[in-house]
Amino acid sequence: MISFQSKLPKVNQSIFSVMSQMAATENALNLAQGFPEFNPPSALIEAVHSAMLNNKNQYAPMPGYLSFREQIALKERDLHQLSLNPETEITVVPGATVGLFVAIQTLVNLGDEVIIIEPAYDCYEPAITLAGGKTIRVSMDLNTFQIPWDELKSKVNSKTKLIIVNTPHNPLGTVFTHDDWQNLNNIVQQSNAFVISDEVYEHMVFDGNNHISVLNIEGLKDRSIKVSSFGKTYHCTGWKMGYLSANAEITAELRKVYQFLAFACNSAAQAGIESFMKIDNNWEVELSKFYEQKRNLFRSHLQGSIWKMLPCNGSYFQVLSFEGHTALNDMDYAVQLTKLSKIASIPISAFCNNREKTNLLRFCFAKNDDTIIQAANILCNL
Repeated sequence: MISFQSKLPKVNQSIFSVMSQMAATENALNLAQGFPEFNPPSALIEAVHSAMLNNKNQYAPMPGYLSFREQIALKERDLHQLSLNPETEITVVPGATVGLFVAIQTLVNLGDEVIIIEPAYDCYEPAITLAGGKTIRVSMDLNTFQIPWDELKSKVNSKTKLIIVNTPHNPLGTVFTHDDWQNLNNIVQQSNAFVISDEVYEHMVFDGNNHISVLNIEGLKDRSIKVSSFGKTYHCTGWKMGYLSANAEITAELRKVYQFLAFACNSAAQAGIESFMKIDNNWEVELSKFYEQKRNLFRSHLQGSIWKMLPCNGSYFQVLSFEGHTALNDMDYAVQLTKLSKIASIPISAFCNNREKTNLLRFCFAKNDDTIIQAANILCNL
């Protein structure tokens, strides 16, 4: 048998696949993997169907249909006060994971250092490794969910090519404030580092707060890439639709890489989403209210239980602490809950490298209300 050297020798099946498969095997409620339980809006499905019937079935232009990018630019202007050139600063990609991969491959060269803030989504580090970069980790305080900015600053040096941030945060549900962005800006200005901002949950921010994009920050916008997701926004994660926003110089380099990875993404989905955006320009505004209600429903049914509910200011994830409830670590407890109590979650330690196991589990509340109530009742009865 011919042997070969793995490029990702430490990578195994993702925790999301593991827990979702276990949930299916055990017939458990799946609050592990982050996907909605409900369909996209019917008008969007009809728009994509209509696009298919009207010959939007062949390759789209590599960066996406220009009319679609123009609609995206209008959305960014109206919702985030961003001024983006649809021809040179927006690139449509088949999902945010592909977008992140493209961005990392574009910026990172052999020997470059990339700072990530843990807990961190699991696709960051493999992409860094495949680009020949070295991952440098900074750990958030899991008691306060605060970023140790002084520690992050101390990790920046002449080899630092990139810093990756995520707001609203998966898995913790934290949201960057103006102070957070200013702290990052102060650090970056003293370096040659770029920034990738994973903003796929940008339309899920609660309690009257607003999402602030990296591209809103003077000093960061000209050295940053924003990653966005239609899948998260329109309840269609399986369509794998997203886009990258960056200045023209960075975008030109992104497209060089992207054209040899996927070249273009789903034509009918592009045309359908464009049509839907024109007929419902309030969807994103209402989405925060929609998920805030689901967060509140989940939390209200957990009142008085053994679980400590940590703050959730954005995304569709609620982190719960089981401290003092069991001696098991988060991975073992997540397995036990799935097999014995029939509810699946994700252990927070899965988002960290070499961190000791925690007493925190992530639950996805992008579910129908009856599922949320059923899940909360299971957790309350433990």
